Amino acid sequence: MRVKKKGEKLNFAEFYSKYGIALILIVLVVVASLLSPAFLTAKNLINVIRQVVVTMLVACGAQYVLLAGHVDLSPGAVLAFCGCTCTLVMIKTGSVALGIVVALAMGLLFGLLNGILTTVFNVPSFIITLATQQAARGFCLLLTGGTAISVAAISDQFSWIGQGYIGFVPTPVIIMLIIVIISWFILNKLPYGRYLYATGGNLSAARASGINTKSTIVKAFVFQGLLAALAGIVLMSRMNSGQPAAGDGMEFDAITAVIVGGTSMSGGVGNIYGTIIGAVFIGVLNNIMNLANVNAYWQQIVQGLVIAIAVIIDARVRSSKKSV
Repeated sequence: MRVKKKGEKLNFAEFYSKYGIALILIVLVVVASLLSPAFLTAKNLINVIRQVVVTMLVACGAQYVLLAGHVDLSPGAVLAFCGCTCTLVMIKTGSVALGIVVALAMGLLFGLLNGILTTVFNVPSFIITLATQQAARGFCLLLTGGTAISVAAISDQFSWIGQGYIGFVPTPVIIMLIIVIISWFILNKLPYGRYLYATGGNLSAARASGINTKSTIVKAFVFQGLLAALAGIVLMSRMNSGQPAAGDGMEFDAITAVIVGGTSMSGGVGNIYGTIIGAVFIGVLNNIMNLANVNAYWQQIVQGLVIAIAVIIDARVRSSKKSV
């Protein structure tokens, strides 16, 4: 291993890891403020924050799966299914709490299914989660008939989750902060966090050291499923209805946010701070394209390019680190 000499400049990998995403976000904010005077208005910034909440919730789960060396393509569909399930249970029972519990349980089951099928049958996770993505979306359409579900009868109680405030802070922001803190604590203070990094970094070495890698991977998928369900509850509450088409492409926003934030596609590298900045980056990017009236097709092209660039940078960073 080469030892860095005194006064030697940071290489690309070190520079990007420390400052890259933060500098990119700053540049994006400056460009956004120049392109649209409406960007820095209080109303728009609050809207960006509310949009970032859903992306951030899904991204926290996506980071766990990526750290384990896998990828989950089902969160967008699970989000819609669990969110609509929540609204249906509330309408049938009149209980918001029961609706939330059932929705979270459904998210947990989808995550557990993804984890077990991936680890027990040793099938690539993107294949398994592509299958469960289709199943979740199908179940959602079957339950709702493909139409929106009104929750007018209990809108005041339910809408508070996605639209209310605690003091002057929006309720969904409080929920997001709690999840971020929990995610940070698990990754940095609990043995499971060390197991997760070890499993994603070198699966064979993790097994040799006595880590139950299958259990570690399953738990990562379960965490993703739970957070997709929570994101669905928050999003449906914000829209004050059950929307079966909600969450379409959300998994890609979340994965992009995580990768842009410095988490490696190959697993074992990443932190929650980068994911936060990555989620804000995606939120600001989507917002400025909407404000600039960019065609929806071009927005998809831009998002695809961002994913490609993020993966290329990730590969470059890992290559630079290996050469040091």
